[in-house]
Amino acid sequence: VKAFFLVNPTNPTSVKLNDKSVAYIASIVNDRPDLIILTDDVYGTFADNFVSLFAECPKNTILVYSFSKYFGATGWRLGVIGIHHNNIIDEKIAKLDNGKKTALHKRYESITPRPDSLKFIDRLVADSRSVALNHTAGLSTPQQVQMVLFSLFGLMDTSDSYKNCVKKIVRDRKLALCAAISHNFEHEQDNVDAVHYYLIVDFEKLAEHMHDSSFASWLRSRFSISEILLKLAEDACVILLPGQGFGASRLSGRVSLANLSEAEYTSIGKALKDLVQSYLDQYKRETPQK
Repeated sequence: VKAFFLVNPTNPTSVKLNDKSVAYIASIVNDRPDLIILTDDVYGTFADNFVSLFAECPKNTILVYSFSKYFGATGWRLGVIGIHHNNIIDEKIAKLDNGKKTALHKRYESITPRPDSLKFIDRLVADSRSVALNHTAGLSTPQQVQMVLFSLFGLMDTSDSYKNCVKKIVRDRKLALCAAISHNFEHEQDNVDAVHYYLIVDFEKLAEHMHDSSFASWLRSRFSISEILLKLAEDACVILLPGQGFGASRLSGRVSLANLSEAEYTSIGKALKDLVQSYLDQYKRETPQK
């Protein structure tokens, strides 16, 4: 293993690495000082007491962050890549054999008289425009201005009032959705490391919550997640992404808590409950009840 990629907090489960996991990864880096880590921390601003792997393993970590989620500016595609001044990637490049160094020298010689001393992060910028168009790399002027405004706003908000506000917004939306399903369903979804930007709705768990495990088994054996989500779309005009697309093996769908009003998430929760209730009605018709 040469590199370790992760999204922290995660998508779609929307959970941050706990302190124990971060410490464990840091211990691996101590044993493997040549290991490269790439961490996407775009959801970190929605987590409580978030600590990036970049803070624990700075020389080994490439940090990726985007303003899109935090400021609701997805269409702008604004983000940054951060690398420590003394990172292991520059060290690895310096230790390459002569053949590879010659190839890299030739690749970047059109943009600098000293290509051998070009930093890895500058190579990334050049590579983003196939090297030859390095002079056009980076953001357009409007994008640069927008990113500066976002950055300045974040620096000025020393009390984290905006951060606390947006965190409360997505969490209130989650509570509204879960409360519409059941008065205590949100407690079953609780997790101290949860970030609440997304919610994975486990239809098997919901079926068991609303009736029993036999109903959950019946639902799993009779329907695919595609059939369940298609029925949800047809009946309630609610579209969820299937959990299978994110590696989930159970019947599940992902709800994004970033886009709609609290009242609309209440409607989604009711639609989910009505959907499972319709399957429960079918289950009772087809299954002899004791």
